[in-house]
Amino acid sequence: MFIRSIRLKNLILVAGAALLGLALGIGVLFLGAKAAQSGGEPSPPESALPPESQGSQQTMGTDVPEDGEKVVYLTFDDGPSVVTGEILDVLKEKGVPATFFVIGATTERGKVLYQRILDEGHALGIHSYSHRYQEIYESADAYLADFDRLANHLESIVGVKPNIFRFPGGSKNKFAAPEVLEEIKKEMEKRGCVWFDWNALAKDDKSKATPAQEMFDNVVSSAGDQEKILILLHDDALRTTAAECVSMLIDHYQGLGYRFEALTAETNPIHLK
Repeated sequence: MFIRSIRLKNLILVAGAALLGLALGIGVLFLGAKAAQSGGEPSPPESALPPESQGSQQTMGTDVPEDGEKVVYLTFDDGPSVVTGEILDVLKEKGVPATFFVIGATTERGKVLYQRILDEGHALGIHSYSHRYQEIYESADAYLADFDRLANHLESIVGVKPNIFRFPGGSKNKFAAPEVLEEIKKEMEKRGCVWFDWNALAKDDKSKATPAQEMFDNVVSSAGDQEKILILLHDDALRTTAAECVSMLIDHYQGLGYRFEALTAETNPIHLK
């Protein structure tokens, strides 16, 4: 009986120790779970986060500069012309894209240049088919008829209807009544077309060619130190110094850390104030 009593006591002690160990283990697990809830829990995968929390969220418009990023947009009005090829040669040599706001060309050379602009990675935009200010700004309907004529003309040649454009004279000009311009803008917004003005210009729209150095100085002076620079240049038969100026501008702004982009409908537009 005495031996049995000792064995029973030992069994009770062993069982008690086991129960105590189990209780301590459960306590540790409980405390660990509480700690995890208070800050130790792994972050959910990015796909489970709302868009504003995801590290992979993209900025609207891939060519919109981020803070501190410097971008130049070279744009040319009134082409294609006899100097367009020279401008394209410089852009190709430098590996730089640009945007051409064109008019209605009916010659074989002009049609070839439309295609070359696209083939070499540049943007094609609408300026005006006729470029006759008095006619196109007579009314909103007159402007839209000219716009559609050029859009259809380009589509028939290169298979593309551009959705970016520049008003002849800019989106605020002395040739069109303010109410006419507003009506045009509202219609263009409905169509999903985006217009661009400029914040730097070469002042090369005179009756004779402007020296390349003077054009360069005008651009640099008017651009200042802006991070986003949209340059207005012209591309017509009189602009024989345009290609030289373009080369100078590319070297200058690349030296300052700018990159060059072509305009798209996703680019944040610059409008005259």
